[in-house]
Amino acid sequence: MGYKDVEVHDEAQSLTGYYGDTRAEKANVIVRRKFVGSAANDIGFVKTPAGTYSAIISQYDSGKHNTKWLDGLKKNYTERVVVKEARKQGLKFYSRAVVNGKTVIKYLKA
Repeated sequence: MGYKDVEVHDEAQSLTGYYGDTRAEKANVIVRRKFVGSAANDIGFVKTPAGTYSAIISQYDSGKHNTKWLDGLKKNYTERVVVKEARKQGLKFYSRAVVNGKTVIKYLKA
């Protein structure tokens, strides 16, 4: 989603607020505020016991990082996971199309 410097931690780390303060929230995946914007807080994603991730976005940052942004993030993440898994299975990319608002990716056996 445009953030190149993203931290990934096995153990959740504290997020930083606008004033450089340590926030109570902790996350496993963190985009530090200096990469989000000059008047921003860190954005984090905490790994849940189910293995999924839950977003931690301050009220201030939710203007830009809203539901639409999160939906795009989920879509991009899912596509990357699918591509990685297909490569592991020896499949070769064939095509990508949007059908009825959903992305359809086709692969061929190599």
